[in-house]
Amino acid sequence: MMRQKEYEELFPKSEFYIALGELEDRIGVSYGETQKVALEKALMSPMLILTGGPGTGKTTVIKGIVELYAELNGVNLDPMSYKDGQKLPILLAAPTGRAAKRMTESTGLPAMTIHRLLGMNGQEQLDDDNERSIEGKLLIIDEMSMVDIWLANQLFRALPAHMQVILVGDQDQLPSVGPGQVLKDMLRSNEIPTVELTDIYRQEDGSSIIELAHDIRQGFLPATFTKNSADRSFFHCTVNQIAEVVEKVVENAKKKGFRAKDIQVLAPMYRGPAGIDILNRKMQEIFNANPDGKRKEVKFGDIVFRIGDRVLQLVNQPEKNVFNGDFGEIVSIIYAKENTEKQDMVVVQFDQTEVEYFRQEFGQLTHAYCCSIHKAQGSEFPIVIMPVVRSYYRMLRRDILYTAVTRSKQFLIVCGEEDAFRMGVERIDEDKRNTTLYERLLSEEDLLATVSNRKLLTEENWMTIDPMIGMSGITPYQFMRA
Repeated sequence: MMRQKEYEELFPKSEFYIALGELEDRIGVSYGETQKVALEKALMSPMLILTGGPGTGKTTVIKGIVELYAELNGVNLDPMSYKDGQKLPILLAAPTGRAAKRMTESTGLPAMTIHRLLGMNGQEQLDDDNERSIEGKLLIIDEMSMVDIWLANQLFRALPAHMQVILVGDQDQLPSVGPGQVLKDMLRSNEIPTVELTDIYRQEDGSSIIELAHDIRQGFLPATFTKNSADRSFFHCTVNQIAEVVEKVVENAKKKGFRAKDIQVLAPMYRGPAGIDILNRKMQEIFNANPDGKRKEVKFGDIVFRIGDRVLQLVNQPEKNVFNGDFGEIVSIIYAKENTEKQDMVVVQFDQTEVEYFRQEFGQLTHAYCCSIHKAQGSEFPIVIMPVVRSYYRMLRRDILYTAVTRSKQFLIVCGEEDAFRMGVERIDEDKRNTTLYERLLSEEDLLATVSNRKLLTEENWMTIDPMIGMSGITPYQFMRA
């Protein structure tokens, strides 16, 4: 793919800058210099990695790429105008349904999960080698840091010979749940054209959340961390006080008119007095209580599901168009005696679909009032509440806290122990991931430079390399049975 040169002179630069100026006038945006570089490289390269922290304008650049590509290539951006099997040549995808929905909202074009793009049904095994293909001319993948090595392999194998690919993500967020660190390894290789956005644009309203996120990214907390501001608050409390503090903060937000789906509590662990399980029960009683027992509810293990509950999908179900990490709301509960299947059933409304679950499938759901930071990656919420205490020690790391902070769009409330938060910011991931993608991406010359005492075996040099390297002092007798 990187050998393609056809895009370098596809149109004159003057034509690009004319189209860019017209776009800025039309949408009322003035692109920064680095953003302009990103737009130009994206349209004139077979592949581009666009990276940067929160507020640096990645979403704005994605929209610009789509608009300019359509203008310069004569593409109609109305999906309904394509008939007789023709399809929009611009494809947008992300690892989660929520992230795909955000792409749709920002561009006005349909976006989907990577699994759906590849036609997967959720039953694929790690050794799956089915041939898949993608049809189109331009592919943009957002939240690339969430893509593991298996899914990346499936995606890249499905790319046609002539397609431009834009990979967008923040390498400082959590790596994928699955194996690998695809985005980080691709950036480290320097083999793929890359633009890093560093200028912060989303602070016109005086937001301090983005500034805090960039400080965390650099490994320190500002002196004003515990000082309350218009969009950020800190409440000192111990681990045993967390549930009570969160309860009061949520009740106060509810009184101000915020709904359950506007507020997201993020905690790194499930058990304990400050864990996800107990916080979910507290918030359910605030937003969706059943004091007289007259409302429909079903119990599954320790969880009680009620109509109106926010829930989280825990596994991929592409055939139902619902994926791990999708947020939904229970809109109906049908008891076994009320349906022909003779099983309890709940109906959940997600962003893009409505899904029915029978009792044996209830394990695919959990409450979503409070969730893990991993599950929230790829989503944003008006209010984020973060309990942080020393008992979370195992999960207190810079990338986890950074990811949590960047989920907040309007208000961030941190409660717990300042020392615990500071310790987490200073602590990087101690479990290094052993991957080989970086080495595979390097050219032979670059790889040899990193390991100067080694040689790569090729068809040209295999006769010149001693086959007994490393065999000094070893004889066949050492492998004979006694």
